[in-house]
Amino acid sequence: MGTVWRWLISLVAVAALALAVASYLTANSDGTFGITYGAQGPIGHTSAVAVAPGSPAARAGIHAGDRLTIAPTAANLARQVVPEAGDRLVLRDGNREIRLVADPLRGSPLALVILVYASRAAFLLMALLVIWRRPNDAAAQALALFLAIFGFFLGFDAGTFSQPWLRLLLATLMQTFFFVGTMAALAFACRFPVTPTRGVRHALERSLVPAALIGVVLSALSIYLRLLNGSGGELQRFIALLYLVYFAIAIVAVVVALFSALRETSGADQLRVRWVFGIFGFGFSGLVIFLLFAFFGFAPSGPIQFAALTLLGIPLGLAYVVLRHRMLDIGFVVNRAVVYTTVSLIVVATFIIFEWLAGHVVDSQNRASSMLQLGAALALGLSARWIHARVDRWVDDLFFRERHAAEAAIRKFAREAALVTNTEDLLHGTVEIPQRNLRLAACAVYVHREGEYRPAYSTFADAPNVGENDFAVLDMRTWHGPVEPRTFQTTLPGELALPMIVRGELTGFLLCAEKASHETFAPDEREALALLARDAGIALDSLRVRALELRLAQLLPATTAGEARN
Repeated sequence: MGTVWRWLISLVAVAALALAVASYLTANSDGTFGITYGAQGPIGHTSAVAVAPGSPAARAGIHAGDRLTIAPTAANLARQVVPEAGDRLVLRDGNREIRLVADPLRGSPLALVILVYASRAAFLLMALLVIWRRPNDAAAQALALFLAIFGFFLGFDAGTFSQPWLRLLLATLMQTFFFVGTMAALAFACRFPVTPTRGVRHALERSLVPAALIGVVLSALSIYLRLLNGSGGELQRFIALLYLVYFAIAIVAVVVALFSALRETSGADQLRVRWVFGIFGFGFSGLVIFLLFAFFGFAPSGPIQFAALTLLGIPLGLAYVVLRHRMLDIGFVVNRAVVYTTVSLIVVATFIIFEWLAGHVVDSQNRASSMLQLGAALALGLSARWIHARVDRWVDDLFFRERHAAEAAIRKFAREAALVTNTEDLLHGTVEIPQRNLRLAACAVYVHREGEYRPAYSTFADAPNVGENDFAVLDMRTWHGPVEPRTFQTTLPGELALPMIVRGELTGFLLCAEKASHETFAPDEREALALLARDAGIALDSLRVRALELRLAQLLPATTAGEARN
């Protein structure tokens, strides 16, 4: 099932990318008549709320407030909802017949275009990350579906297709898919961090299917009534308004479910839920405002841009929680080389943009322009190393602080191991410190006794004794390096074994199970664990020698006294 989800989400991402390219190539085909319609709807009897200056409607003498009549056909509805340049529309203003030809639509504001495309890319990338890392997790499946649907339809341009009926169908179906995506977000909210067995989230989880079906039926009915005769009349308007209200309720339900999860959890899970609650609350705020405007019959660009901005916060915020707080236990590591390359590209791009601006704002033959470009090149070149250092430190603080803290705790105890005077305390610390800080499923210390290696302290459910000729043990005895038991024919459980070498002999080893996040051990984590195993082994040997010395010291007086009596 996990494989099906992986390829389904991947297919959606590829299709979204293909449509994004297609919409970019056909962007100049979009058109406009320049009329903003009133709340009654675009077909039948309506009113002009606003008329764009210089538009076909303005040139035809249409003014804001005019009562208009448009033939109630599906083709006219398509031309009004998703017009293309050159589309023709016949309407009446009283007894006057007006024929309009759609002008090419001017490009959308650059800020809105950037927001939409950035949101689409962020949603799709986050969906792929979630589903490829946690394909069998129910919460991850719901989250990936929500991200994929929103990533697919954000900025979706139905005008890419020339057939009016297809443009209309796709444009109106968007509302259905956005609702389905919102219900997927609700499913995630009900299942994260764990699926409850009672309470508000449990009730919402059980009502997901019927609630989703009701929303889809409302959306489909609204679409059908509009396509039936191009109008739908009062019933269609009522269904459309009911759908908007139902959509808003679904969004509120997502926030309510996350708030309920916040009250039910504690510790690290509560911190993750708190972040997710804030992210979804902010992300959906713009969409709720847009729905309110749509409910009252207004469609200004401001709410659309604000909704695009807030929605962008969802994938970006989730990416931060994944990297910083390991939401859904997704293992993902930011490679320093990638960071360094990215910063280099940003520096180069900045210089190119600055040079272009200098060449266009200031005359390229002007001496000031040449000096400006030279100064920019020197400034960026000399500051590159400083920028890399700052970004590297920022990335460390933002994404790797927890890991560095875990390594520091392990290294700290490794240095303290030689000062521990109690064997049980030393064994307990050697197991508990790495297990807690690296979030290991289990951990154990094995020591050599009577020709075999036995667990002296273990949190494994089953930690069997192993002989000296076990293949994993033989490798550690021979090469004195860490081994991965799963790559050997061995009875040892776990993911990583680190040798305790004292005077050239394997006196024991530290055995680590996999992490709860299923991440692999990073090189610096392996190094810290190897240091702990080495120092703990030396400390255990020192305690054993000290115990022998104390016992010998106790035996010597008794032996001396016996010899004296003899």
